[in-house]
Amino acid sequence: MLLLSLAGIVVIMGFFLLADFLSPNPQVGDLARKPSVKSATTPEKRKAQTKPKSKTPEWWISEPNLATHQLDAEEQEELAQERTEVEEEAREQGEGEEERENGIALDPEEEQSLNEFLKQITTENWREARAGLLSAYEDGTLPRNRYVEDQFWSKVGEIGGKELAEELLSNSDPAFSKILKGWGKKNPREVFNFISELNIKDPKIQTYLEKTNDREFPFMDQLSNSLIEGILHADSSKTITDSHMVQLGKTIDLLMEKDPFKAESLMREFSKRVVKNQTPEALKEWVTHYDKPRLQAAAAGKVIESGTFDKDPITATEFAWSLEEGQPRRTALSAAYARLAGGVNGHDPNVTATQLIEMDKGADRDFALNGFAHGLVHKDPDAALEWANEISNENFRKVVTQNISRRIKKELPNRQAVQE
Repeated sequence: MLLLSLAGIVVIMGFFLLADFLSPNPQVGDLARKPSVKSATTPEKRKAQTKPKSKTPEWWISEPNLATHQLDAEEQEELAQERTEVEEEAREQGEGEEERENGIALDPEEEQSLNEFLKQITTENWREARAGLLSAYEDGTLPRNRYVEDQFWSKVGEIGGKELAEELLSNSDPAFSKILKGWGKKNPREVFNFISELNIKDPKIQTYLEKTNDREFPFMDQLSNSLIEGILHADSSKTITDSHMVQLGKTIDLLMEKDPFKAESLMREFSKRVVKNQTPEALKEWVTHYDKPRLQAAAAGKVIESGTFDKDPITATEFAWSLEEGQPRRTALSAAYARLAGGVNGHDPNVTATQLIEMDKGADRDFALNGFAHGLVHKDPDAALEWANEISNENFRKVVTQNISRRIKKELPNRQAVQE
């Protein structure tokens, strides 16, 4: 009966555009303009080898065994300082969220058919539905649509809750990240308790990150996002009110006492929702309002990653350099230089490459290099690794090169394996 309901949806949804189904990352459009990053943007000139992202629909079901370098305690400390939620990932995430927010409008008949399908999903049959949808996509019976997919996973998260989340996490199933929004809407208190008790170094979580080629920052941010969604959904709000500001501020303070890493994550997701249409002066006031450097850094990075300065991307670096020396500035520099490397608003990354070569060595330059390297991953993965190797701090350099290698394996799977 569930699949018969699905068949009803097929008839009325044939016009939808294709989109990756059940993928942890939104689909990225074709990069029509490819800047000449091989001349000035690589420390050494070499032939471009960039290949397109794989569109294989079934990769999310597999559990690849990827050998990863085990970091020692000192490197793990460096890893905790690296902002890896940089330009390319932030841009992709932003595009996906905007599409989910706007959606592809369904007419009443289509919405009714979708709702009937979702009503039939239970904790016992959602796996069958997942397999049926994938099969329909593969044989072309059903076109892929992000809105429908999000509604499906939200429903699964609502009915499955903590028990299903822990099962998916234990099995290193990438669907874990997709059910979080629905789980948060259904029971934000449960999500908060899960976050509070979470040990990011738990072998179960580290195995999940390795097998899904995910990393600690985005993993934590996904959980934080589900918590915020739950808080907003509690009173049917679509925007953050003064009451939410107080509630989220208190939640950040509670997490800061127990685990600053989690508080930073919630601060990033919080900031993402308050930066729209704000002036640089107001944004700087937002960042410096918090007296803890780690929270300032989290806010500053997200302010830039959210595209606030994209009309004139050079102003993002000016904003970063205007911040107090230390962690807030370093995080902002990573975010700003990542967007410049990505060619935001037609910016030529070759100009930025020349500036980086002339910049004095030190922590500020290392974090700018971190961002620049991450921003080049999709356009030129070889150049990304070369720039990462320009980082002067040895431990930080190891962490950045490893994370870039992970991104390449995950986001450019058809490319030849990167030698770490």
